[in-house]
Amino acid sequence: MNGADVAAVDPVKGKTAEEWAALTGCFEAIMRIRILLQRPCAQQFSNKYLPEWPQLPELVAQATATKSRAKRLTDHICSMFTIRFPQDPETDGVMDHMVRMTTSLASPFMTTACQTLCPDDPPEVGKQRHSVPEILNRYVPDPDAKSVNSRSCSSSQFRTQTLIPYQSLSPIGKFLSLPLRFNSAIPKIKVSRSSAQSTPAENKPPKVKNKNALQIPKWRYKEVKEEKKKAQEAAGNKKKPDKTKGKDE
Repeated sequence: MNGADVAAVDPVKGKTAEEWAALTGCFEAIMRIRILLQRPCAQQFSNKYLPEWPQLPELVAQATATKSRAKRLTDHICSMFTIRFPQDPETDGVMDHMVRMTTSLASPFMTTACQTLCPDDPPEVGKQRHSVPEILNRYVPDPDAKSVNSRSCSSSQFRTQTLIPYQSLSPIGKFLSLPLRFNSAIPKIKVSRSSAQSTPAENKPPKVKNKNALQIPKWRYKEVKEEKKKAQEAAGNKKKPDKTKGKDE
């Protein structure tokens, strides 16, 4: 939102971003815009920012204050019967202070990874700033600042290091980087399933022609009954030829 004009009007409908958010029902965007307008400038990116939480002394005084027995008893009873629901973080609370501290210029995360060229001009909503190339062209190095060569830790064994672009050591990257030749034959890969992995045809469930239709369930007692019936029929068929042979004799 650096340099963004929140009061800009749509040329077609003539409405601002907040009006469009209210029209489309984006209430979260409306709240974000209002919070952004309440604090349009990121003070933690300037040298004037003090990494102190204003509410900390008051909270410490409340926690360390001596309480009577009746007060402690009432606080304990209230904490037992109160139901705590999840809530959004408070404005200017612990979470906001943590974000400001970790993103400030005094934070080790910022000092080791970034170099601020204009610390006296923090980003602000509605304030148009120069781009990074323009800032680099206008940037004048501080003559009082010590160079890398003049530091005590710099000696003959510490030499200037040049950045080398990352090169992958895997052969796959080298193969992909090579241009494809038109005459080269493209290998074809065929995937076949081994006989051990293939399931037998007996265990395969029967295919249902109609997907919307339900399959008739198979009950175990019915299968046992059918097996007994088939066994009895087979035994009866074996006995019939013996009777005919006896009659012929």
